[in-house]
Amino acid sequence: MEAPRTLDEVRPEDDIRSEEVQEIMGRMPSWIIRRGITLVAILLLVLFVGAYFFKYPDIIPARVTISSANPPVKLIARSSLPIQGIFVKDNEMVQEGQLLCILTNAADYSDMQHILPVVQQIDTARDLARLVAGAEVPTGLRLGDLQSVYAELILAVEDYRFYLKHNVYGATVSNLEKQVSYNNQLNRELSAKDKMLKEQLALQHRRFSADSDLVKNKVISRVEYEQSRKQMLDQQMNTEGNKSSIIQNSLQQAQYEKSITDIRQQQRSEENTLQQKLKDVASRFLGQYAQWEQSYILRSPAAGKVTFFRYWKENQFVQAGEGVMMVVPPTQEYVVRGDIGIDRSGKIEAGQQVLIKLTAYPFEEYGMLRGKVVSRSAVAMDSTFVLDIKLENGLNTNAGKAIPGQPQLFGLGEIMTEDKSVLQRLFEKVYGKWRR
Repeated sequence: MEAPRTLDEVRPEDDIRSEEVQEIMGRMPSWIIRRGITLVAILLLVLFVGAYFFKYPDIIPARVTISSANPPVKLIARSSLPIQGIFVKDNEMVQEGQLLCILTNAADYSDMQHILPVVQQIDTARDLARLVAGAEVPTGLRLGDLQSVYAELILAVEDYRFYLKHNVYGATVSNLEKQVSYNNQLNRELSAKDKMLKEQLALQHRRFSADSDLVKNKVISRVEYEQSRKQMLDQQMNTEGNKSSIIQNSLQQAQYEKSITDIRQQQRSEENTLQQKLKDVASRFLGQYAQWEQSYILRSPAAGKVTFFRYWKENQFVQAGEGVMMVVPPTQEYVVRGDIGIDRSGKIEAGQQVLIKLTAYPFEEYGMLRGKVVSRSAVAMDSTFVLDIKLENGLNTNAGKAIPGQPQLFGLGEIMTEDKSVLQRLFEKVYGKWRR
């Protein structure tokens, strides 16, 4: 056996390689190995270029509620009573103020509607005397809770009618006015008489003056002079007496006129009292009618379609505070509101795109609604901001399907914020870590 050689004794040409090694070392490297660095560099360049040009937005989720601009109105029962009558059908179109339902009560609705216009006219009438004279206020009506106040109304109407029919003040005033007319005529006669008496007195004065000169000259006797003086005094007394009659007649006329004024004042006072009493009773009747209607009557608060839920026929018992039916106004416009948390809320701006996925309509089948952010609330309430969103195509989705009009829809909104490239996002993260 040959002894092993030392290291110094080993020569390069004596290096023994296997045939596999000789085969590998004898072949040229393939093109992948020769161009590997170049390919890696090109691949990295393409990735960087793609990362620079490829952009996508941040998506901020928001809870979205889509409501009709005219929301549906639920009609609530005010009393716990059975249903006396339903006057509409389910899904029927109704007008504002239309009668929908009556709860059981002691009043007859037709009697109520018969007397209500009369009471309203009494309450607002300007010429109440003319209205009451021709108004029909029937008796024997079934008015339930309003029966007592209606009895007061009938009594007030009858009192006022009696006053109008048996107007003692008018007869008294008429008699006094006749006396005033007679006094006016007497005054005219006395005034004419006064004028004549004054003329006669003036003639008598002139005659007496002449007789005074004659008696001085002893043309006439003293007896004739005294007779002339007596005639002048008599004429003067007649004239003064006529003046007294004129004054007395004027005083009497003033008294008549004062009496007329006082009686008319009493007449107005009593008539005002009767009218005020009638209006007060009419006002109380209308107030109690409003309470009665609120307790037992359901009317449509707006035009729309009425929808039944738990109650749909007569004699069903309704609890106070329960919803009996709902009126859904015609859907024309929608109000869209979104709720978001504080996280990333500062990135939301007006005009940003919103894609809304409706909860009741899977977006894989129906598509999504498109909208835009109109505004964001200035402050948060309970850590929540409110967004005002406007639908771009109404309830038409991006898949070309129309969502049926409904009073309210719920969904999840995806708010598209500013587009950024992959490279920007990468550097933002690296820069943010470096700053920390």
